[in-house]
Amino acid sequence: MRSEREAAGSFKLIFAGGGTGGHLFPALALAQEFKRIDPGVEVVFIGGRGGLEEKIVPGYGYPLKLLNVEGIKRRSGMQRLRALGKAFKATVEAVGILRSIKPDGVIGSGSYSSAPVVTAAKLLGIRTAILEQNALPGLTNRVLGKLVDRIYISFEEARGYFPGGRTVLSGNPIRREILESRGELEEEEAAGAEKFSILVFGGSQGATAINAAFLDSTEYLTDIWNSLRVVHQTGEEGFEGVKAAYKRKGLKVELYRFIDDMGGAYRSADLAVCRAGATSIAEMTAMGLPSILIPYPFASDDHQTVNARCLADKGAAVMIRQDNLTGSALAGALRKLYKDRKEFKAMGAAAKAFGKPGAAEMIAGNFLKALKKK
Repeated sequence: MRSEREAAGSFKLIFAGGGTGGHLFPALALAQEFKRIDPGVEVVFIGGRGGLEEKIVPGYGYPLKLLNVEGIKRRSGMQRLRALGKAFKATVEAVGILRSIKPDGVIGSGSYSSAPVVTAAKLLGIRTAILEQNALPGLTNRVLGKLVDRIYISFEEARGYFPGGRTVLSGNPIRREILESRGELEEEEAAGAEKFSILVFGGSQGATAINAAFLDSTEYLTDIWNSLRVVHQTGEEGFEGVKAAYKRKGLKVELYRFIDDMGGAYRSADLAVCRAGATSIAEMTAMGLPSILIPYPFASDDHQTVNARCLADKGAAVMIRQDNLTGSALAGALRKLYKDRKEFKAMGAAAKAFGKPGAAEMIAGNFLKALKKK
């Protein structure tokens, strides 16, 4: 069966990982690209029970297998032993799944659910790769980087954590629906916009600190408020409270629990206020969108701060640490970019220079070459 696929020029690929959108959406973007290059490519996802992949992957039409795994980092004693036991059992189960599917390649997209599958693939002699979305790699990928055939990184700063000969600076794959909105963006920019549009969001779950700080910042922006358009994604839990606060203030905004069409949201924005997750950064820089980044301080190894600092150092964003986040500080940053259009345009240019909209195409082409060599 495998020789028949190879004769036809198509391959069977497994994507392993997920848990959060930051690990899942780049894998989905890359799967889309493989299918675009060769519609005959077969794609299967393997993730962890309870992860975001359970809700999202079936909607894209890909088969999904689930493993019972949990994180090992920050665990001790019996909890650590239990997690290690689950990892071992999941690896054995992954060996069985891979033997049944007979894939040509396995790509880990991050999180602890990718480790058993990538390890099993290595044991079976299957070509492997991992995606590292952050400037500071996580523990799982630092370990897997010693085993796999290819490591695709999004930040040059991550290169030092992996073997040089197998590491490729590719960027972070972006979903096609985001990329397709870039052409529409150029048309809208040519037409111009009446108001300065600010997109406020905290990831798929929202962010309480960002919601509160932006609401407070409005007190310092009253003189320019009528020149602003605000699109605010609050997250499910914060929606009613934020809605009530805007109503008390008498301010009109476009308020959402969750934005399904992020491509459209980026396209209509002049500036974003958000966390510093790798996927958001990849999407915004691909669009050349300036941003005020507020890193989530409790992310593993504080990697969002490292991500944000990389952009800020290149003039592609402003970073405000959460412990320095006040309404006054946020309003000051917003006002400066609103008033100083020269700096604002320079930031957009720097963001666009950092972006790698062709990441998925590069990774797919590189990995397919590796498969064909084998």
